[in-house]
Order: sequence, then C-alpha cells, then structure tokens
Amino acid sequence: MTSSASAEEIAGIGPVSVSVSAATPKLEPSPPKAAETALSMAVPGLPALDLNKTLSIQNEQLGIYRDLLEVLAVSEQESAALFPELSKSLVMHISTINRLKEDLQNVFTRIRALKNHFQHEYPDTFDYVQSLHVEELDDEDEE
Repeated sequence: MTSSASAEEIAGIGPVSVSVSAATPKLEPSPPKAAETALSMAVPGLPALDLNKTLSIQNEQLGIYRDLLEVLAVSEQESAALFPELSKSLVMHISTINRLKEDLQNVFTRIRALKNHFQHEYPDTFDYVQSLHVEELDDEDEE
C-alpha cells in the first residue's frame, strides 16, 4: 500500500512517498506533483487549501511554542541562579525571627514576673490599678 503524501511533504520538507509493507516502512522519493494534489490525496474529502491553511496555522503555533520554550528556559536559568542566594536570605530571616521570638518570650516572662512581684508586694494598689484597667475596657466596649 503506497501513500503519495507524507508528514514531511505536508510540512513542506520535500516530496516523498511512504510505502508500507508488512515489515518496515520505507521512504522513497516520489515524482514531483502539485502540492494541492498531494494534500488532497493525503486526506480524501478535504480540499487542499484547507490543509494548507491548517498547516500554516500549525507552523505559526509551533513558532509560538518554540518562543515560549526559550522564554521558559531563560526563566529556569535565572531561577536556578537566584535560588541559592534567596535560600540563604530566607534562612537568615528565619533565624532572625526565631531570635526575636525568643527575645519576646524573655521580655514577657520578665513582665509576668514583675506583675506577680507587684501583686504580692502591693496587693491593694495592684487590685485598684486592675479595676481601673477593666473600667477602661468596659468604656471602649460601650463606644
């Protein structure tokens, strides 16, 4: 069984015909024919002009995808170059935040210790100050 048009011919690479046998397909040069005839024979029932239009659209899409691939490759290279630097920066920021957390825990522990100390040393004054604070909170809730 022999087909007079192949993917290479349709794509504009050159006229070849493919002979398919039970063993392996062979590519044989075909006699030069008009592109429209070859395309019409490749897909019966479809006019050659529609196939040419489809092929040109597919070639445009292929170009777009190749450009996109290049952009993605450049982006990947830039990301790979920035990753180590950003990783170091992230580790530094995380350690800074952890140190700040420890410092804040230390400060709040001291504040609680001072609060307990003043509560035991001056219970009347402490209760009075606490009641003032509760009244302030109640006033804010009413507004």
